[in-house]
Amino acid sequence: MKKNRIYIGCLTAVMCIIIAYASYGMLNKGQEEKIYPISVIVDNSSSDRWFAFREGLKQASRDYHVQLNIVSTGELSNLEEEKLLIQRESENGAKGIIVQMCDGEGEEIFTQVQESAGAADILLVETDVQPEGIFPAVIPENYEMGRMIAVSIKEDEKELTGKKIGILMGHKERLSQKQRLKGFLDEMEDTGAEILWQITDNDIVQSKQLETAEILVALENDETERAVDLLTESGIQSCSLYGVGCSEKNVYYLDKKLIKVLIVPNEFHMGYQSVAIIAARLQDHMASTQNSVVSFLVVRPEVLYEEDIQKLLFPLVQ
Repeated sequence: MKKNRIYIGCLTAVMCIIIAYASYGMLNKGQEEKIYPISVIVDNSSSDRWFAFREGLKQASRDYHVQLNIVSTGELSNLEEEKLLIQRESENGAKGIIVQMCDGEGEEIFTQVQESAGAADILLVETDVQPEGIFPAVIPENYEMGRMIAVSIKEDEKELTGKKIGILMGHKERLSQKQRLKGFLDEMEDTGAEILWQITDNDIVQSKQLETAEILVALENDETERAVDLLTESGIQSCSLYGVGCSEKNVYYLDKKLIKVLIVPNEFHMGYQSVAIIAARLQDHMASTQNSVVSFLVVRPEVLYEEDIQKLLFPLVQ
């Protein structure tokens, strides 16, 4: 009789464990998080300049259970090309699309982009939105970045009257470039410096133009690399270079002191925030469409190896 009671007790305990395990499995199955496919479309996506940005995307994709697809692209120079890429990614099943736009002005542009995206959610990266509120965006402090280049020049030059400045900028239709230029020009106003020329990415810099400039200003990573190439190929050493960038090439030439000041946006944070925000919107379409602003650092050769700078430039080392 005692053995029977023990047997029945053990059997009851085993059955309770099985029922509890099955119930937990059913509940857990219902609570499994969805894996959202998200595509990323940026200009020349394999470029070294996107290194920290890509690492931020990848880290966030692990944290937010996102299936990430960084679309292989070359130079994106027009809206029609981008619309086709957005449409293709949407048709291939992307639920969210992170995109750097060639042009960020005009409500009709965003209407066209939304039509191309279909049911997919759009988030803009490194693209200011006019008018704000149509899409969420993760952007650098473009005006301040341009202004801080001018502040750095003023710190280095005791007298700017008559100083000749040449400006290299990226796609002229990008609002980010216009804002960086405005920030620079506003801060340089009344200094007496002379802006000799403003050249966009599609224009050729003539050797005579380069020789006449005493200060070169580059408002975008690729244009800073372009300025480095122009100076090294020409052998001109009397021209001071101030630029925006984060690529390995630009960091190398900052270390070599060919670049006097490099404005470095926190692109790891930009990538991470982009995935975090669009993942939140995929779970709740009423989530905020306000812009998220990314910070930057002003980096000179003498502080390049400080810990906070190294963390910003080389996030994989952490």
